[in-house]
Amino acid sequence: MAPWTRRQAFTLAAAAAVLSACAAETPAKPAESPPAARPAARPGRLFAETATGLAVVDLATGKVRATYPGAVAEPRWATLYQLHGGHLRTYQAAEGIVIDDVRAAGEQIKAVSAGLAALGPPAGPRTRTRITLVSAGGESRALDLDGNVEPEAFSPDGQAMYVLDRLPPAAPDRYRVRMYDLTQGTMGALQTRDKRQISPGQEEEMRGQGRQAVLDPAQNILYTLYTHQDAHLHTRDLAAGHDLSPGVHAFVHVLHLDQRWAYCLDLPAPFGLGPPPAHTLALQDRRLYVFDASTGRAVVASTEKPAIERSALLGKLTTGEAYATAGAGRLYLAAGTRLVAADGETLAPRAAWDLPGPARGLALLGGELLAGAGDQVLRLDAGTGARLGAIALPGLRTLRHAEPATG
Repeated sequence: MAPWTRRQAFTLAAAAAVLSACAAETPAKPAESPPAARPAARPGRLFAETATGLAVVDLATGKVRATYPGAVAEPRWATLYQLHGGHLRTYQAAEGIVIDDVRAAGEQIKAVSAGLAALGPPAGPRTRTRITLVSAGGESRALDLDGNVEPEAFSPDGQAMYVLDRLPPAAPDRYRVRMYDLTQGTMGALQTRDKRQISPGQEEEMRGQGRQAVLDPAQNILYTLYTHQDAHLHTRDLAAGHDLSPGVHAFVHVLHLDQRWAYCLDLPAPFGLGPPPAHTLALQDRRLYVFDASTGRAVVASTEKPAIERSALLGKLTTGEAYATAGAGRLYLAAGTRLVAADGETLAPRAAWDLPGPARGLALLGGELLAGAGDQVLRLDAGTGARLGAIALPGLRTLRHAEPATG
């Protein structure tokens, strides 16, 4: 997603004042502990996109256990799918055990769940779409669907497939999110958040691009950040008879995978006006965070309403892909060579550090913050930012997921 860099020495900078009206207190630079005094690496696994594929890293040893070229993980990271040479191979993610290896038609993996994969053609103009569904055990079936359809996700019970329906099919410039009922074999509109059926002609159409998505596994809700939504009109506006675009340039599409409803959480300007890679989001408990590194604007929204609760200006970060993660009362943001920590409730800045290379993603595991920087993964104390160690990972592109060891 962003250019790589060589490993460099990590420099812990003094915390910066990143909010002009509410500057953070500058903490003292943590003293370097002798290597023998540093805590042992926390056991666990890190999944990271690299130049050679999806790598599984043993955090206790810092060694790459396996690499899966072209692999796609299902949202809960229990299963990996890999398509190669007309075969779809399924792995148990933690240990790399092969679960299935079956012949399957399709050029790309489009969407996956714990027990279901959708294969299909690359994105492009077309008026009909053939999707191959492969279920646990290797059973497959083909769906020939009218239109230009891109599978996006499945319901947890495997009875619904959520898709992007691109319009017009032969020369798409916009799309809508729809639901294909796998038991009935029918395509239809999603419900509104209050469970009302959407009438024909009132489905919202989006013109931007999906930037990032996060899943709330407890609620089975998928949050997708969209940017550059010129001429966009929500279903709620269409149903109310509005005929003018509200000028929304970015929003979070909230999709309940169980209950089959969708809602759009509008983001205020300047969200969506800057480069899409500068936008990022993170989820923690009942809070959803969105950040635009190109302007420094951050918002936190309640996932129960959903509605934006607070906005703050945290200061621009240097150019590059933006990343976010949250936990233990803090929000962590990274872009370019800068890492910022803010209070998870008030968004007040707490600290900022320099990274030794371009940010490559963030992940929390227990009391550690894992930060991709260039061709390495830094192990940092999540509270103080003190460096606990580093793992060399040549060709690192993005940290994807971290989890504790099991067994």
